[in-house]
Amino acid sequence: MSLKPVSLKIEQFYNDEDLEFRITSRKEMRSILQNIAEQGSHVALFYGGGNFILTSLLGASENGMWLDIGPFPPENKRLLLSDKVTFVSVHRHVKVQFTSPGVENDSYDSNEAFYIEMPGYMLRIQRREFFRTSVPATAHVKCLIPVLPQNPDDEPVMREVPVVDISGGGIGLLCEENEDTLLPERVFSDCRMEIPDVGTLIVTLEVRNGINFTTPNNVTHKRVGCHFVDLDNQMNILLQRYITRLQSESMVRE
Repeated sequence: MSLKPVSLKIEQFYNDEDLEFRITSRKEMRSILQNIAEQGSHVALFYGGGNFILTSLLGASENGMWLDIGPFPPENKRLLLSDKVTFVSVHRHVKVQFTSPGVENDSYDSNEAFYIEMPGYMLRIQRREFFRTSVPATAHVKCLIPVLPQNPDDEPVMREVPVVDISGGGIGLLCEENEDTLLPERVFSDCRMEIPDVGTLIVTLEVRNGINFTTPNNVTHKRVGCHFVDLDNQMNILLQRYITRLQSESMVRE
């Protein structure tokens, strides 16, 4: 089975979600970087709010690394002036990412190169437990979320939010850009999703993150990632049945 290419995009984390992916050993980080250099994997250096240079890693020591300069001098200059750079590459088909306070001019094998100091830690982002499956907009699956009011005597306010993706561990919800209720670390009980031909999923959701994105027609939304809390066996059976159906439908479309 062939593996899909890993996208060189920045992976966003909130509230120490990335702890399980952190590598702090300089020896291990150097080994990963040397393998990236040997394999000739592309490296994206992001700077200045979404700009990036696509380059390659030349070599690494336990103190830092050298990268090929970009083909366009103006871009190179802007990168060198940036006070925050995010490195994204691939190691054995797993995304590698870290943030650095900047890039310096240097040389490698008598050629001009970029130099970046070894970070305090890097992320090797390998998700082993769950694979996210997109929910087609035509399915019209929504999550009904009871939001408790400030006054305990009032009834909960029911929020109906479209579900955009689902996995064995949680769901992604499509919200407005200025979403101010479904915030990280908040927990919502008795949330319901009516799944056609499957049944009603009743779950407790913990909000983990919120990421803004812009659609092709230039409208900004927020994807709110939620984690299932203590999913019972009956609900898990319904969930897996639905995920299997989505994956089968996706394979047919492809």
